[in-house]
Formats: sequence, structure tokens, C-alpha cells
Amino acid sequence: MDFLLIFSGTPWFTIGAGALILLLILGCWILLLNRVNPTLTAIDEPDAVAVAKGKCGDSMKISLKFKAGKVEDASYWTDGCKFSSACGAAATRLALGKTPEEVADIDYLAVKDAVGGMPEEDMHCATLAADTLHESLRIYCLGMNKKPE
Repeated sequence: MDFLLIFSGTPWFTIGAGALILLLILGCWILLLNRVNPTLTAIDEPDAVAVAKGKCGDSMKISLKFKAGKVEDASYWTDGCKFSSACGAAATRLALGKTPEEVADIDYLAVKDAVGGMPEEDMHCATLAADTLHESLRIYCLGMNKKPE
């Protein structure tokens, strides 16, 4: 206890304590982000991966993994704004547990509704997410139709 009293007034103690608190906050934020948004992580050995670029310059990547004819796992990545991220998360959550036919029915309006709405000027983010999801589905379907060599 005397040790802490001696060093508690030094600048190094204050800097170290501040750094520790910052690391704890950052760690909690990362854990919370992955709990709230589990589709932001990568998938091991996805069945299909698509990357698309929106008219605003944002890029999005959506990966799908199928099991028993349904989307077992889905993930996304984007370098875009918060609406791009929200739409990527919504599109991948909507795809989970769906058949390819059901995934094909997910359009930008479904993504917008899953996000909870967005300003009209950011609707291109919902379109980017839906288009990237459909491209990933197309890649998956093309791979299913390939004959083994």
C-alpha cells in the first residue's frame, strides 16, 4: 500500500494508469462490437466471397458459407461509412439460415428496413450491401454448377 502512495503522485504512475484504463476500454469495446455485430468477423473457408465498389467509392466484401442448402455463416467487411457498415451487417444477418432462393429475395429495401431506416442520401449503402450479397450468392451458385474434374 505504501508503494502505491509513494508512486501515485509521479507522472509515470498517472501515464501508466491512464494507458491501462484506455486498454481496458478498448478491449471492452472490441468484445462488445463482436457480440453486437458477430458478422464482422472472417469466415474460415467460405463457399463464396464477393467484393463490390459502390458509386460513392465505398468497398464491401461479403463471404457466405453454406451447410445443408442454407447459409450457415456470413460475414462482411467495408471501408465505408457507418451506414455501409450497418447495411453490411444487416445484409449478412438477413442471409443467415436462408436458402439461396431466399437470399436472392433480399433487396436494398429489406436491408434498409433491417437497419431501421436511413437518410435518402445514404440509400446507396443499402444497395451496395444487397448487390454484394447477390454477387456472393451468384459466385456460390456458379461453383455449385461446376462439374468435378
